[in-house]
Amino acid sequence: MAKLEQLSELLVSEIGQFEKTVEKLQRIQEEKIGIDSRAFENLFKEHQINIKEVLEDHCREMKNLGENLEKSKAYPVWALTLFTASIMVNGILIYIFIFDF
Repeated sequence: MAKLEQLSELLVSEIGQFEKTVEKLQRIQEEKIGIDSRAFENLFKEHQINIKEVLEDHCREMKNLGENLEKSKAYPVWALTLFTASIMVNGILIYIFIFDF
């Protein structure tokens, strides 16, 4: 019988807490709290504008870098010509030394 009394007391306390929670929810619904999102929208628009500007700057810099890389050469033309000529001369000299001596 003691357990039945404990369970009934527990049930009564739980019902009381439930009623209090329902009353709080009803008060919250009656207040009709409105959410103003204009500040967030303005902040988001400013951030979007900043990102767009940064992306435009980045694209412009990448385009300039691409143009500069196309203009640049790893080795000057005269150096490549001189290297090719020296390889040919060395080849001819080696051929002469091998077959003349």
